[in-house]
Amino acid sequence: MTTTLTAATAVAALEGHRTELIDYINRTTDVLIAKIGGTGASHGIGVKIPTLEQAQDPRNKEGANLTGRGAEIIYRLFDDGAGYNRASKALGITQTAARNRKGLWEKLGGMNRTRAPLDIDE
Repeated sequence: MTTTLTAATAVAALEGHRTELIDYINRTTDVLIAKIGGTGASHGIGVKIPTLEQAQDPRNKEGANLTGRGAEIIYRLFDDGAGYNRASKALGITQTAARNRKGLWEKLGGMNRTRAPLDIDE
């Protein structure tokens, strides 16, 4: 009976691993497709990923809070595949704040969200 439970546990673990790998492949493929412009709705024409200098622009923050411009900057970093660490360092915010913003980015549709125009798009 121990062998059956161990086999069932192993099968369940492998199925969980398969699901995680499929999710990972789907996420990374979506990012790559968006980067090459394969989805016009998700990566509109003329929309640019901000540079580190543009991310550190003082107009992105008002005190400790992000401005509308700052929110769009961090969302574009997430569009580019940035994690919490890269986004937090770029904008000078905590990783917790970046994680919270990523949650908002996902609720707005993630890669398929409506993008706000910025002066860096010109």
